[in-house]
Amino acid sequence: MLVRSESLLVQTESVKTAAKSHLNIGDSPCTNENILHLRVVVWPYPLIKDVGYIIKGELACSALWGSLRPTLSLEHFDKKWTSREGVWLFGIKLMDDISVNGYISEGIMVTLSPFVFRRFETDMYSKNFSAVVGNSKHDRHYFNIGPDAPLLDRHDSVPLRFRVFRACSLHYDLCVAGGGYFTGIFSEHWSIQMLLVTVSLLSGLMIYIIIMNRAELNSSLSARFVKALKNEALSLVYQPIYRIEDGQICGFEALLRWKDERLGNISPEVFIPLSEREGLQEDVTLFVINHAIREFIHTAIQNEIFLSVNINPSDLDSEKFRDKLLGLISEYNIPYKTILLEITERQGGDFEGMKIHIDKYKNHGVRFAIDDFGTGYSNLNLVTALDVDEIKIDKSLTSAIGTESLRYDLLPGLHEMFRSIADKIVFEGVETQEQVNYLKTFWPQSYAQGWYYSRALPLEEARKLTIRELN
Repeated sequence: MLVRSESLLVQTESVKTAAKSHLNIGDSPCTNENILHLRVVVWPYPLIKDVGYIIKGELACSALWGSLRPTLSLEHFDKKWTSREGVWLFGIKLMDDISVNGYISEGIMVTLSPFVFRRFETDMYSKNFSAVVGNSKHDRHYFNIGPDAPLLDRHDSVPLRFRVFRACSLHYDLCVAGGGYFTGIFSEHWSIQMLLVTVSLLSGLMIYIIIMNRAELNSSLSARFVKALKNEALSLVYQPIYRIEDGQICGFEALLRWKDERLGNISPEVFIPLSEREGLQEDVTLFVINHAIREFIHTAIQNEIFLSVNINPSDLDSEKFRDKLLGLISEYNIPYKTILLEITERQGGDFEGMKIHIDKYKNHGVRFAIDDFGTGYSNLNLVTALDVDEIKIDKSLTSAIGTESLRYDLLPGLHEMFRSIADKIVFEGVETQEQVNYLKTFWPQSYAQGWYYSRALPLEEARKLTIRELN
């Protein structure tokens, strides 16, 4: 529950920050564009129900309700806690039969999902479990769960057989107190006691073995990756990017692959986070940029297509990265707009600092893209704050085409938002004819990348594909 509570705080602040980016646009915050922005903002966050703008102390519009006429009063609620950043209201009575919990800050109201702790609520009776979420001083209680929560609310002693466990966050003024009645095994028959003791010993031994094996595997995997990177035992594949309108190749994205001689193919979803934990992300970026340019740049130049490489925002501030990239541009006399750097930002960041670095690289002909739009910490903030050349729509949105999911309902809104820059949009993860037909109808000027067109190819196959299709 502590982890869920921390996630709730993170998601609440993330949604508020993203919603704030459009708050000052226009005379009224409740324009159709801003409401669409709110809907795009809120959909990736499962613990958030809604987000809206407040005018004169009342909810004027939101992603869920749209523009409200009349506005909804926020004066009737069960409990209120004020923090340095904003106000938490619990049991807000929006309508006769609708009550919500919300966080209000800087003219924005973030409404929490009523199912935040549903997983725990289903266990509270069957597992004799109760809990209270509050602050470290135990004088503010935000959420109560279970039949014995009042015992945890109290500051004095609890019944003898009632056991209380407490855990506090390292990052927030947040603690969870949980507890329940514990009868112990000593009231059971002696045979049951022996069975439980035996099972406990065997289970403990198995858990120990599993933990040790997992630790050894992680340590071994880290060591093997470090060795592979040092010995340049990694490789690149290249996935083509096509123009939707005429199906012509316009560029390739270089993707890193690792095939360990003992463990086989290791997924990037495993070794990329591993490299970040080991502090090797800069070395990984340098490896990719160096090998991608040396391997593929002649093909790109000869066929007037671009070469795309993924980087971290931190790479923009790296002298090693800057010297390597600018040195390669000079060495190979790379034309303007041939190199495209894809940025994925999942944790927020110094947008102003990033913009300064990007502008410097643009003076050398380097283009930039926002990768995985729709999944990151603040993609809309990135788009509005940075002068990027491409926006890559994450495959989770592409895969919604032809389905009844919420993501599919967002696509018309994205089209309205980006229609003036459709030639800057790239759809990732295109895999079906239905998806291609949809994109040809609504996004003909945009670009696509995915298995429908081509898988990621080894170097020689990528060169042959380029020659065959462009010449």
